[in-house]
Amino acid sequence: MKKLMTLCLLAGFTLTANAAIYECFRGGETVYTNKKGNNCRSVEVGKLGSYSPMKSYSSDYTPSYTASSSSKSSSGGGIVRTSRSGTSSERIRPEVQSQRDSSRAGILKQELANEQQALSLAQKNLADGKAANKDAATIAALEGAIRDRQENITALQKEISRM
Repeated sequence: MKKLMTLCLLAGFTLTANAAIYECFRGGETVYTNKKGNNCRSVEVGKLGSYSPMKSYSSDYTPSYTASSSSKSSSGGGIVRTSRSGTSSERIRPEVQSQRDSSRAGILKQELANEQQALSLAQKNLADGKAANKDAATIAALEGAIRDRQENITALQKEISRM
């Protein structure tokens, strides 16, 4: 009896996993649902939840394999694993890593500028709130927003200093 119930549950999950998905336009917004309505069209999403044991690498990735032990075993995806620890070692070409580091630095600096601008705005909002005699909860929320921005700035500066 338990096997029959388990089989029915699994069959039910399989059926819902293959349900149709619709893209609907409601009030100027795009909504995804499993129920068809006006202004809806069917959307193909492909197979969900699939797993491939092989790693795929971008075209700018050239692996350079090293292992610390003399007894090596090769595994799927071109990764060399040591037989003792089971860890893998992968390397990226230096010019590619340099490009990635440069891009990362640019993103972090832009995020820092955005946070500093948001901090200025939050400080202005707090000053305006105090001038308008806002309630204590509003003032506390504005002060919390300032603390959050300051913490974000500190974290970004710390991350930039590591580069």
